[in-house]
Amino acid sequence: MNFKIVSFYKSIWLWTKEIFFNEKKEIVFVGRSNVGKSSLLNALFDKKNLVKTSSKPWKTKLANLFLVENKYYFTDLPWYWFAKVSKQMQTELDSLISWYVEEKKESIKKVVILIDSKLWPREVDIDMYKYLLKLGVWVVIVLSKIDKLSKWELQKSISFTKKHFFWQDVFSVSSTKKININELKKYLKNSLKD
Repeated sequence: MNFKIVSFYKSIWLWTKEIFFNEKKEIVFVGRSNVGKSSLLNALFDKKNLVKTSSKPWKTKLANLFLVENKYYFTDLPWYWFAKVSKQMQTELDSLISWYVEEKKESIKKVVILIDSKLWPREVDIDMYKYLLKLGVWVVIVLSKIDKLSKWELQKSISFTKKHFFWQDVFSVSSTKKININELKKYLKNSLKD
């Protein structure tokens, strides 16, 4: 399984909250605004533009599902914090995230929390992690954009992250340089075998 047979499946909009249930296993991606979720998914799929990226951090306002190898879903959920949106919009996005994960938690094999390695984890990231743990969902932390850091800066970012996420599994990747993408892919493949 190389995650190369991939197609867009559907979007779930804020105002419809239309959901479906089946036996397909699922991996879900969450993170703050502009952490590079779309770029990471494209790197995992070895595609350039399947998952739409944007310079506008507030673009992803819905849950986008991708069918992988005709067996699994990889789901790109909206960002869970961005200062420049209204409080009402952020509440709606948070509601979509929590509703989706709670409804689908039986089929979700892993939630990937993506964090910008340059910015380090914030309180909202830790809150999301604790929330997911309470739901009984398995989590992996992925630090993005590591090509922007020196080796020393990266080590500090990794150490800080492990400390604040209770020594959870932590990966550090660069989607643009394809650093550690294969290692993360192997980890996610193994998660889908459980």
